[in-house]
Amino acid sequence: MFKTLDNFNGLEEYLLKFGLNEHTIQKEIREFTDLQYSSRAINQISPDQASLIQFIIKFSNIQNCLEIGTFTGYSAITMALALPENGSVTSIDNDKDIFEVAKKFWNKVKQGQKIDFILSDGNEALDNLIHEKRNFELIFIDADKQNYKNYFLKSLQLMSKDGILIIDNTLWKGKVFDFKFQDDQTKYIRDFNQFVKNSKLVESMILPVADGMTICRKI
Repeated sequence: MFKTLDNFNGLEEYLLKFGLNEHTIQKEIREFTDLQYSSRAINQISPDQASLIQFIIKFSNIQNCLEIGTFTGYSAITMALALPENGSVTSIDNDKDIFEVAKKFWNKVKQGQKIDFILSDGNEALDNLIHEKRNFELIFIDADKQNYKNYFLKSLQLMSKDGILIIDNTLWKGKVFDFKFQDDQTKYIRDFNQFVKNSKLVESMILPVADGMTICRKI
């Protein structure tokens, strides 16, 4: 039996106080996003997801990260804070206005200098990185759900064996298991989860953290 905790009132505050070490810039971005983009705040990873990503980066001695989907910059700065001095994050998004928001936050801390931004469609940017023979040790996907399969397959071309691929929103508000939900977004995630489960290219697991997080290791 799974022993996932229910989200009791007060549990999130307790975790923020005792279970995580959130940097002041992370907190600033998170609170800004909750206030200014409340209807889209679910697009931002949660502090416990951020802490897990940072732990993976440090434990695995990762130096080069790629993310597909920038939003207000929380996940990019999360990775940059965990990287060594010579580490780098490449972040892809097609929304110039939202990038300007993210850049203002990144410029407030020295770790923001580790972030390179690509203003582009995700598939086009990945194709260019493949053509350039770029290599990343960790890739984080948190963008348009209909392209998750494409991003997944192209990301694998940008990493060597044992590279780590992390995908957000793979439990999709709990809708994935309940087939009365047949909206396009839910079906995209459902199909993607089945696709990853059947893949011979990775070892994977879905963690019931926030909106669901799939972690893969390229084999």
